Amino acid sequence: MFNNVLLPYDFGNDFSSIPAQLEKVVDKDSTVIIYHVVTENALATSVKYYNKHSNDIAKEKEEQLAPFLQELDERGIRYKVEIEFGPIKDTILEKINKGDIESGDFDLVIMSNHRVSLNIKHVLGDVTHKIAKRSPVPVLIVK
Repeated sequence: MFNNVLLPYDFGNDFSSIPAQLEKVVDKDSTVIIYHVVTENALATSVKYYNKHSNDIAKEKEEQLAPFLQELDERGIRYKVEIEFGPIKDTILEKINKGDIESGDFDLVIMSNHRVSLNIKHVLGDVTHKIAKRSPVPVLIVK
């Protein structure tokens, strides 16, 4: 079982199969860090056009995560939600390399590769490919 799992969450992918996979790789003492990165361009657009700042965006993203988090609660999976701002790939890789302040280094990274959109040109998405290629931690890619 893995104790400290990083789950980069992308609202453009389908995460419906992730809770079942998490159940297989974590136990009651494990912590899953649900990690969403908002791009700097998205932040700038939100501030400029909608007067939403980073705290507002973070709160909004957590509300959008509610159904997914409820399913984790039902399955007894312990988690923390972290939302950061920056370039997606580099920010995720930084997080993997730094680990979690409370839990330490990550044992596993789980990524979804099942896109909501059917316009798929490549087997792996750009972010998933870069993380899988450069991560010093094992990466489980779930369809």
